[in-house]
Amino acid sequence: MCGITGFFSNTQNFSSLNFSNANNIIRHRGPDDYGYITIDNSLNVTEYFDENLENFKEKNKIIGAFGFRRLSIIDTSKKGHQPMSDIKKNIWVIFNGEIYNHVELREELIDLGYEFKTRTDTEVIVNSYKEWGNKCVLKFNGMWSFSILDIDNKQLFCSRDRLGIKPFYYSINDKRFIFSSEIKQIIEYQNNKCELNEKLLFDFLAFGAYGNHSNETYFENILKLEPGCSLIYDIEKNNLTTYKYWDIESIKTIENSDENKVFKKIKTILTDSIKIRLRSDVPIGTALSGGLDSSGIVCLVDKINEGKTKQNNVFTVTSNEENIRDPYYANIIKEKIETNSFETNFSEQHNIKDLYKFIYHQEEPLQSSSIFGSWYLYNFIKSSGITVNLDGQGADELMGGYYRFPFRKYFLQLLYEKKIRLFFKQIKKVSSLNSVSSFRLLFEVFKSLFVDILRLKGSIYFKFKINPLKNYLNKEFKEKNFKKSLLIRVHENYRSKRFKNKIKEDSLKLTKHTNLPGILRQVDRNSMAASVEARVPFLDHRLVEYLFSLPNDLILRNGFSKYCFRMAMTDVIPDEVLWRKDKEGFKMPEYEILKENKNFVIELLDNHEDDRNLYVRNIKKLFLKSIKNKKHYNNIVWRSVTYLIWKESFIEH
Repeated sequence: MCGITGFFSNTQNFSSLNFSNANNIIRHRGPDDYGYITIDNSLNVTEYFDENLENFKEKNKIIGAFGFRRLSIIDTSKKGHQPMSDIKKNIWVIFNGEIYNHVELREELIDLGYEFKTRTDTEVIVNSYKEWGNKCVLKFNGMWSFSILDIDNKQLFCSRDRLGIKPFYYSINDKRFIFSSEIKQIIEYQNNKCELNEKLLFDFLAFGAYGNHSNETYFENILKLEPGCSLIYDIEKNNLTTYKYWDIESIKTIENSDENKVFKKIKTILTDSIKIRLRSDVPIGTALSGGLDSSGIVCLVDKINEGKTKQNNVFTVTSNEENIRDPYYANIIKEKIETNSFETNFSEQHNIKDLYKFIYHQEEPLQSSSIFGSWYLYNFIKSSGITVNLDGQGADELMGGYYRFPFRKYFLQLLYEKKIRLFFKQIKKVSSLNSVSSFRLLFEVFKSLFVDILRLKGSIYFKFKINPLKNYLNKEFKEKNFKKSLLIRVHENYRSKRFKNKIKEDSLKLTKHTNLPGILRQVDRNSMAASVEARVPFLDHRLVEYLFSLPNDLILRNGFSKYCFRMAMTDVIPDEVLWRKDKEGFKMPEYEILKENKNFVIELLDNHEDDRNLYVRNIKKLFLKSIKNKKHYNNIVWRSVTYLIWKESFIEH
């Protein structure tokens, strides 16, 4: 929705120029409006309405400031201007995101005696905080990062939504506290001074980690408020405390549920989730890949809107990657329901030099090229006149979407639970469905058992993983940071907990520490770079909590992942899409992109031969070898290319 900026310090002088530059560097997040407040040492607040704080003429010492950029979605009038205050101007807020249940909360607050002068969800946050204090976040259904200035209590209350859909970065030292929606704002305020965080970079280059297994970022001393966490900053003492108000790990598994009731409840919650995410005063679209998740959203939007075509704008990005059948399945959905259909092909648009702009917005190097497609998708959506888009993230992590034939871990879990009869029954089902012998499946299970035992050895497992890269990672860099690896530390932590349910353990890791946080960050940056708001119906906390509570056999059954969701969508999605089993994550032709732009890649590598973390010459040799034969290609080439572009853009800049 928007972008926020904050500064507080009792000792460091406030720079109005640096602060407005930091706020305006994210103009893409909020092109429609802007605003500021400053707070002096007597806690008096002054409002500013010029874009660059040119009218800043404070006589007293400034100890704090809020900055805001607005993308107008709800109540697009000037009444939605931020920073916003309560009537007495003792409570001020800057807010990025959407509170989807703001209509219901407004009615509840009106019954409690509160008055409203806008239709915005921002004003709902202000009055909710006044009524329920820090616990107001438990009332919210939505995505958010916000900061509330509470003058009476001389503190800031900052919070990030349960799943971390919206970002919140901060830096604190003995002189000042600064926070923002994007890291580049903090760097801008610091006059472009920043240092590389070697620990996180190592995990990325060595293991392809997303960098979500810690509250650290790729920049030293710049942290992120983690999902489901709030922060209280004491203005006088210049210190902060963070605490977790929600955690998926605390949700217990429900056993012996009535399956038909489960399917009905999933459909009911998802339908309501989509319904409240259609609340908008600007046009809305939906991304359609042809997969189960996006198809479910598009079909439910059609039911909610009772077939009104103009309210069902559907967007599809295709690539020329072989064996990808998504466009075929997407067309089945578009033939079933009336939509305004928009389609573009990645191969017709991509330009390798766009990686510089892309990584500038992402603020970190990229594991693969797949998210590059999302960049073009959101630019395409914006060019089509749409400002809000529904996306399907979250379902894979919660419903075994990453489990594919031959379902090794699922079978292994059945053995761990000593469910021998069910084990052989499912072996037979999967064998029949995929036309393979049961002996092959048993072999795959024992192979998975070996890997599982190897994982228990912790550092030995990671040494095994890093060994193929010994010629590409600087020896000193590798030896120094292997011992400090944050990724290995998280792995050891999970190992020490000895989860009995490996399927839930995987879901927990994917949701909290690996895939989902990275995907959400990338989607936020791609969408906001195009001034488009992305909404994710599967991450309604009610649905997340319910899906995570379901037993394994409702998640994986008879050779199908997302079994409970497929059953819930029986009368919604056409059978050919509903029971497809060849869906893979959206892929971009990574190898082909690099090969087609050989000169660009070679020039980039040549310019960084002296990099102290990589043996760049060896990576160049590997790349040239892979051009002659694709079988030699390794993703370390892509990771190295995006790392070097990132380093140029931020560290060297």
